[in-house]
Amino acid sequence: MSETDSALTAEQAASRLGVKRQTLYAYVSRGLLSRTVALDGRTSLFDAASVDALRSQRRRVADGEVPTIIASSLTSIDLGGHYYRGRSVVELVANDEPFERVADLLWDDVGVWALDSDTSARVREANAPLPGATPLLDRLRITVALLSALDPLRNDLTTPSVAQAGRTMLLAMVAGLHKLHLGPRELLSDQLWLSLTITPGTADQRRALNAALVLLADHGLAASTFAVRIAASVRADPYSLVSTGLGAMGGVLHGGASAQVHHLFDQAHLLGADVVLGRELAAHRHLPGVGHAIYRGSDPRDVALFELIEAGWSATPRFEVVATMRELFLRRLPKAPNVDFSLGALTWLADMEPSAGQLFAIARTAGWIGHAIEELDEAAVRFRPVARYVGPHPNAHPL
Repeated sequence: MSETDSALTAEQAASRLGVKRQTLYAYVSRGLLSRTVALDGRTSLFDAASVDALRSQRRRVADGEVPTIIASSLTSIDLGGHYYRGRSVVELVANDEPFERVADLLWDDVGVWALDSDTSARVREANAPLPGATPLLDRLRITVALLSALDPLRNDLTTPSVAQAGRTMLLAMVAGLHKLHLGPRELLSDQLWLSLTITPGTADQRRALNAALVLLADHGLAASTFAVRIAASVRADPYSLVSTGLGAMGGVLHGGASAQVHHLFDQAHLLGADVVLGRELAAHRHLPGVGHAIYRGSDPRDVALFELIEAGWSATPRFEVVATMRELFLRRLPKAPNVDFSLGALTWLADMEPSAGQLFAIARTAGWIGHAIEELDEAAVRFRPVARYVGPHPNAHPL
């Protein structure tokens, strides 16, 4: 590349991409951009066409989606699966990486995972008066709001502070679900298991729950994650950021699909999988737990999680219901099961409440905090969509 009008300085390239210079050089290290050195031997130059190409890249989108491009170094996704900072998530699961360690990986920050006894007691006290049927997501909202009120330094938006707030929220979310004070457990996933079911569970079954948390921790710019990044761009505190994500997660098309799958298993247990699927098809209802906007074939997260579910429950009588339903889905439907199918299977086999699938939000909190940390390092208020007005003319008057 010669030093012509097609060459951009680092400052110009970063401005055109809407990122900081540190992010620009991260693109170089990841092979997304190349640079040359100017004749002065010091100045980095970037090809304008390459910068524009990177800016205009588009991923495959579902019908009706409005594509948005945001540079991120957290998660990459292809048809074979997804990767956290370059590490295969399926391999992380195969290696039994604890959810806590994966969260630290997403945040690029290592800290202490501990919840002091006073905070734990206050969180349990706040959740105790709630009706037994209170959805898990509502309990998480209460816990996060309480933690915000208890933290006078919540507006410290440095990376270590935001990451530590993330650790506190995750631990407190689980502590707030306890029916009784069960005492500390080594892994957050083991604490969560004891909070959601009265069955002790085998090592393989609890391993499946940890895997679900890892697989669901982040998956690019899903609706809730995009909402969190918008909130981070206006410098919301970490508790407000997670509350924003929880609000978006409440939609049945995002965090609530596994509960519908759970109910399908309840019906299939009584009536038979073929009868239940036949009724759903006859009613022309949208089937939960199948298809994905990114994966045209199998959802790799579903495949990885279902393998662990099979290892944990194949010897139990109820597993036959799940296996039969899955086989019907694969044989009769044009789209393969997605991770919501396996998550619904896990909560049903573990004798959890249907809303237990909202543990999705606990897992995704790790991703939200990671995206918030990344967004807080960018220029403030990057998102300002322009509305195209289609209502009546302002000067129109009824006759």
